Amino acid sequence: MKNQSTQRAMKHGTNSLVAVAIFVAILSIVNFILARHELRFDFSDSGTFSLSGQTESILENLQEEVTITGFFASQSKVKARAEDLFKNYTHQTEKVRYVIVDPDKKPALAQQYGITDYDTVILELQGRRIAARAITEEGLTSALIRISRKEKKTFYFVEGHGEHSINDTEQTGYSFLGDTLVSQGFIVKTLPLLTKNKVPKDADVVIIAGAKRPFTQRERDSLKHYLDDGGQVFFLVDPELGDTGGSGLESFFADWGAKLDNGLILDPSSGLGITIPTLNPGAYLSHVLTENFNLATFFPVARAVGFDAKLGKGYRFDPFLETSLETWFTQDISGDLSIDPNRDRQGPISFGGVFYASDETNKMRLVIIGDSDFASNSTARSAGNGDLFQNVLSWLADEGDLVSIRPKEIPATTLVLSAQQMNMIFSVSVLILPLTIMGIGLYIWRGRRRL
Repeated sequence: MKNQSTQRAMKHGTNSLVAVAIFVAILSIVNFILARHELRFDFSDSGTFSLSGQTESILENLQEEVTITGFFASQSKVKARAEDLFKNYTHQTEKVRYVIVDPDKKPALAQQYGITDYDTVILELQGRRIAARAITEEGLTSALIRISRKEKKTFYFVEGHGEHSINDTEQTGYSFLGDTLVSQGFIVKTLPLLTKNKVPKDADVVIIAGAKRPFTQRERDSLKHYLDDGGQVFFLVDPELGDTGGSGLESFFADWGAKLDNGLILDPSSGLGITIPTLNPGAYLSHVLTENFNLATFFPVARAVGFDAKLGKGYRFDPFLETSLETWFTQDISGDLSIDPNRDRQGPISFGGVFYASDETNKMRLVIIGDSDFASNSTARSAGNGDLFQNVLSWLADEGDLVSIRPKEIPATTLVLSAQQMNMIFSVSVLILPLTIMGIGLYIWRGRRRL
């Protein structure tokens, strides 16, 4: 009898070992298959963890291999999220691979890539490098589009009239934005308009940033010919506060309907000062330039930008920057700045917009913002100032597809249970389930005692 019990125990033990071995073998085979044929499922309602159709299409059409290098500190809060995003791209195509680098551990490599800030992502393709503007699908796909294009857009910054210079590294210069645009894959050049017969043919956008001296008639004719021929101009103009005399382009751009009254926008609600109007997310007017723009911006010493339909026959105006009702526009800038309701004009006040030709065959576009200091080295890094400047340039250069991917929103879901449902959950989880497991355990234990 004892020998039979021993034989049965050995038989059960052998069967158990065989079953465990088979189970482990099955797991190993499944793991081996999945390692080479990864399966991914996104069960979220809004597809939060999936790439958009536009991104998938771009990745499927990639011809050359792209390397994504993310520079993150070891304690970076966005590192894990960025790596999940990179994995989504590499899962979609074998043409993309990514590397995570800690710039503190590899300073030489960071210096080689020109990294000055943590949480920076660089894309490389056939020796070309550009930086992603944001660690999002939108930012990464935009960079992917730019680096995949054979031709680069060219931006010309006019100089010779006291404009902000892209070569000036002081606080009032534009060197930060100039370097940023180059890292984004654009070509940036200066344009001494006085010595040129006309705007170069390769100019995708001409920028006039804070000119303080008058333009000659020859320079005006060059700009007019460029616009009439379907050109794109970004004009940043400041109020005339000193004895500089200004650029005189206010009257020049009046031919397109631009109304640029000299004066100051006063914003009593601004935490930065009454002469620095501030726009918070959600305060921008509806336009493709600000469609998904959710950053605050501020504008040191800004003037109003409007439209005169009588002067601008054949043109139209779409404002996208406008102050709140609490702001005022004053032309009395000679003494102490104070608000006089009997003298000053109450907001909202537009100070940035786009001028188009009514004739759709004329592709000219003129963007005017009543401040140039918001994009200088001292302010471009703050809030969304630099991002707004880049949005304007990208749109003028017909790069609108680079900012068209809407971020996916995670819907808020609330589970509401009745008292009866709560009691049922309590009974099942605290009483029935534990007692059932205990009963099964006792049954198996008694069965083995009989062996």
